[in-house]
Amino acid sequence: MASSSSKERKRSYDVMASSSSKKSKRSYDVFLSFRGPDVRKNFLDHLYVALDQAGIFTYIDSEELRKGEQISPALMKAIKESQIATVVFSEDYASSSWCLEELTKIMECREQKGLKVFPVFYKVEPREVRWQRQSYGEAMAKHEVKFGKDSEKVNRWKKALCDAGNLSGEHFTDGYEAGLIQRVVQEISTQLSRTPLYVDKDLVGIDFRVQKLKTILNLQSEDDVLMVGLWGQGGVGKTTLAKAIHNAIFRDFQGASFLERVRENSINSNDLVPLQKKLLSQLLPGKELPIYNVGGGSQLIKQRLCNKKVLIILDDVDNACQLNALAKEREWFGEGSRIIITTRNKHLLTSHGINPNHIYEVKALKEGEALELLRKHAFRGNQEIEISSNLVHQVLHYARGLPLALQVLGAFLCGRGEDEWESTLQKLSETPDQEINDVLKVSYDGLEPYAKEIFLHIACFFKGRSTEYIKKVLDSCDFHTTIGIKILIERCLITGGIWTIQMHDLIQLMGMNIVKDEDRDDPINRSRLWLRDDVLDVLSEDKETKAVKAIVLQLPEPEDMHIGPNAFTKMKNLKLLILLNVDNSIQGPIHLPNGLRWFEWPNCGSTLEFSHGPKKLVGLDMRNSKIKGAPRHFKDLQNLKFINFSSCQSLVCTPNLDVTPNLKELHLSWCKNLERVHESVAYHGNLQFLNLYSCSKLHHFPNVLRTKNLLFLDLDCCSKLQRFPDIPDKIEGLRELSLTKTSIEELPASIENLVSLQNIDLSYCKKLAILPPSIYKLENLRDLNLSNCSKLMKFPKKEEDSSDPHAKTGFPQLLYLTLNECNLSEVEFLENPSCFPHLNWLDVSGCHQLKEILKIPRKLHYLIAYDCKSLSKIPSDIHHVQNAYLPLCPKLVNNGSAVNDLVNLEHFYPRGHFLLSGGEMPWCLLPNKEGYLSFTASKDLYKKIVALVVSVVFRKERTGDGQFALESFVNGKHMMVSDYRDYDYLVSCLDHVWLDRREPCDLWGGLEDAFGANDRSQFQVMITAEGTGAIVTKCGFRLICKPLEEDLEILLKDDQLLDPALVYEIRNEDCQTSLEEAYFAKPGLAMQDTSTVERCRYSLLPLECRHVSPRGEIPEEFILVEDGTISFMASQDLYYKFLGLALCVVVGVEGGENEISFDIVPHIHGQTRNGLSGTLGSFDSDQVWIQYLEPDVLWGVLEGEVDFGQFNERYLRFSVKLSLSGGTVKRLGYVLICTQLEDNLKAIIADNRLMDPVALWEDDNKFADPMDNKFLSKFKLSLES
Repeated sequence: MASSSSKERKRSYDVMASSSSKKSKRSYDVFLSFRGPDVRKNFLDHLYVALDQAGIFTYIDSEELRKGEQISPALMKAIKESQIATVVFSEDYASSSWCLEELTKIMECREQKGLKVFPVFYKVEPREVRWQRQSYGEAMAKHEVKFGKDSEKVNRWKKALCDAGNLSGEHFTDGYEAGLIQRVVQEISTQLSRTPLYVDKDLVGIDFRVQKLKTILNLQSEDDVLMVGLWGQGGVGKTTLAKAIHNAIFRDFQGASFLERVRENSINSNDLVPLQKKLLSQLLPGKELPIYNVGGGSQLIKQRLCNKKVLIILDDVDNACQLNALAKEREWFGEGSRIIITTRNKHLLTSHGINPNHIYEVKALKEGEALELLRKHAFRGNQEIEISSNLVHQVLHYARGLPLALQVLGAFLCGRGEDEWESTLQKLSETPDQEINDVLKVSYDGLEPYAKEIFLHIACFFKGRSTEYIKKVLDSCDFHTTIGIKILIERCLITGGIWTIQMHDLIQLMGMNIVKDEDRDDPINRSRLWLRDDVLDVLSEDKETKAVKAIVLQLPEPEDMHIGPNAFTKMKNLKLLILLNVDNSIQGPIHLPNGLRWFEWPNCGSTLEFSHGPKKLVGLDMRNSKIKGAPRHFKDLQNLKFINFSSCQSLVCTPNLDVTPNLKELHLSWCKNLERVHESVAYHGNLQFLNLYSCSKLHHFPNVLRTKNLLFLDLDCCSKLQRFPDIPDKIEGLRELSLTKTSIEELPASIENLVSLQNIDLSYCKKLAILPPSIYKLENLRDLNLSNCSKLMKFPKKEEDSSDPHAKTGFPQLLYLTLNECNLSEVEFLENPSCFPHLNWLDVSGCHQLKEILKIPRKLHYLIAYDCKSLSKIPSDIHHVQNAYLPLCPKLVNNGSAVNDLVNLEHFYPRGHFLLSGGEMPWCLLPNKEGYLSFTASKDLYKKIVALVVSVVFRKERTGDGQFALESFVNGKHMMVSDYRDYDYLVSCLDHVWLDRREPCDLWGGLEDAFGANDRSQFQVMITAEGTGAIVTKCGFRLICKPLEEDLEILLKDDQLLDPALVYEIRNEDCQTSLEEAYFAKPGLAMQDTSTVERCRYSLLPLECRHVSPRGEIPEEFILVEDGTISFMASQDLYYKFLGLALCVVVGVEGGENEISFDIVPHIHGQTRNGLSGTLGSFDSDQVWIQYLEPDVLWGVLEGEVDFGQFNERYLRFSVKLSLSGGTVKRLGYVLICTQLEDNLKAIIADNRLMDPVALWEDDNKFADPMDNKFLSKFKLSLES
């Protein structure tokens, strides 16, 4: 801002700065950059006021703050501390060198610190700024005269203008400025948002409550830790208010955690551990901390959060143990932290030591607020129904300001006429103004009888249970459950997800109270029983009752209860009986009423008996009980649809199912002593689901299978089963057949009659030796898994069927064929192209006898052949495969199958990966030692690029996780597109070649992402070998392009956009993909200086690896060195112990503010390795800089492991040379952080004088996270303090 201002205007801006200083210690939301005379007294003044009214913390200064030609430290600090810089480009903006220098600093912060820049082109065209035309061109010409045409300063200004002019923003030429200001404020507000919690848009009265709560929270005080309680009745809006205050203040904290429904998620003490894990994961993202018990979790919370300013909200707490586990004491958290607890129990807060003045009572809405909320729910959309104000006020009277009641009642009345409102209010007038459930019951009263029954069952028994289970149980009672659940969701009585059904606590309590109101004094007269004492009272009475319809008792822990043999017989209308964790001490049979529909009693120690006459039982679940067979009167249970006898260890044979013609599901998993499956299973007409998983003694299964409607058959882990039944007739229902780990020796030829079969799993069938050729007739088969069938020596070939020339051939639908660890010696079955027309995945890994693969299906995308030791020949057209993985195949290399024979750039998929044995890189790729590629391309050239091909030759000599990472940039912007390929399985002395092919849109985005308004952009890609164990020996790149027109070739050569040798033109139209049709990667946000490989490499390091402080000395733990050079020697064993190198530098700054840049050049035994360059920032005083660097980042090729084998020395010299520009190295110290050293290794270090032992810092955590290193944490804190 370069112009002078009046005293009056100066005073107003000083007031703004002063008021800003009273804010809490936080970054500015917005920094405004502008040219004073153009906009100060009109547009800018109005913009600032609008931002201030929107609650956006804005920095604006006056010209008097500048000092000469350099930006003042106050301005520089303000830019750095802002989240967004809004640059107002006006007509004379470029005439001010001050404005241009300010813009340059802004764009530097954009690149280095991720500052968001939002330009406003005020009565100028963006292209004038971008290309310095019109007034901007005239201004830059004057600057060139003053400072020199080739002045470094002027060039920086031009680049800043060009870069800023390319950014999207607001463009204003003429019209009403109010609209422009509104758009600018809205855009800034949007950019400032940082993933708040979801809060209903129809809230009312929330802002006032948030402000009150802010006062209690005393956010200005950062010297204490405050616990605040939100107390009120259910449904009054405690959770909503907690979410709203979270969204209002969470950006002021280093971390925020919102734990919802604590009570519901911690029914017993074991449930507190997951809550502790969730709390830590939200506050320490990216770190998985092991917690084994509640005490350990509490200690870990205290240790990890004691120095961190956090916001924690614990929602719906109802027990002191929950608070003790999650936030017992204020000392657990760093200064300035705030803990908010919502609860219905005020005593819980006071007993936890919370000051009564810090407990906020959440009260019902005032009349005006309640009216607004009712309108939002009862009068949605553009409905034309008119409701009298008298009726509306009557509804408000009954709701009494309770938000949940207003929402539910409003939704119920929405779209209804006055007569329905009147009828509803008439019902309400008959009910006294009592508790919440009296209001909510109105929605219940509007249900049909069957929907009421469904609602009460869910409220009393099944909240939180799976939707599938609820439908089974309630359908057994002849309810229309599917449509009933839909109606309940529409009436806001339940919420239904894909898996479970949930219900608000108040609505659940309302339903339970409806049942209790059936008889407040005697539970024997209620329809449903779920409380332990009520159940015991009723069972102890020897009375007949027709009231009780359902008993569902779920005890928290197993309990022995006395239940007499005739306890249930006098309950004439009992339909549901579910007893969980209930053990009966009485021996002998339990007599049940004939009208019972669902019986579920795991661990039941009694047999079941019914009275004479028809039985209506639909579901029988006696899992983990001592039954030896079917219950008495089993032949009369003809309505049975579901049987669960899983884990019944006394069961030897399945029951005769002839007497249960309606049975759909039979669960017998984990019946360890089950030996026989009754023949009736084979002929059952309605059986759909048969689960015999892990019946380890099962040896007899029916010889034939005629179950027409069977959908799923699970025989996994039936290790004694040797024979699969014949299927004499077609079975059209069966979709999945699972036979894993059985002793089956062959499949019958009649397997072809499973005509609808989609998945067969025969993995780990160690005795399977024969597959029938008829398997090819499974036309719907999609997945065939034969992994680890070690006796399978041959996959059958298809036999032609001359009798049916129109039959489909082979596997027309097969996508996945898994044959790994089989004993195959050949794969000739693949040579018939018609058999596998759509095969996508073929895995033959570990087939040690397999010698050659001569042909592969044309559409195969994945060929996996790890560790095929005898494989010596693969097809010449393997380049048609999108992804081929053939590591650890030594005979391929010995037989001359080099990568050059397999990679054909004329015929290939633009996306794909190869992993092959061998040490040669494809000849068509240009060698590249650094693993870094940078080039400039025009839009026309970019459109011609089909793919980038990358290749790395490596070997892996140590175990450990590892992967290759592909990082890409456009004009310094990290596009965040990485491709990882795990190579943990490649521990071997063999060399391997990894080849990766990526489309440009995957790496750099589409045209708009890559260019914006530019015609040319700079593109970079860098590959690193992350993790441990990979020793990289070679690397190369190649750009695959469509044919270039003659003028494009000339432009490429003349403009030197890129090295012409890098371009490989293809003529095959089949492999040319359309950029417009491809998936466009979304660009990242980080802007880095990646103009050189050294700068690119440093830009990829985590920010946590660096710390710069304006004060302090080198801590005594660092070893000082001279001449900016660190040097030591290490053996391979010692090097593997290193976790990282920590540098500490005192940077000298003289002569005012200077930009400090650095170069780090590492050497190993005289060879230059991975250089690093970067910028620390601009400073006007000395700084202390700590930098953490992992060893492989410095000395490993492509950041892989150091290859000690290439040197004929036991001990290698490692060194690092540091140099600065813009400042001086006053002092340099280092520490080598390592894991615990054995005594013999320490002796070797001392005896051979490899290094100063004092320079080693041993970390007792072998797998320590480098970003959380104790050493770094310690000295960062010491410097900050």
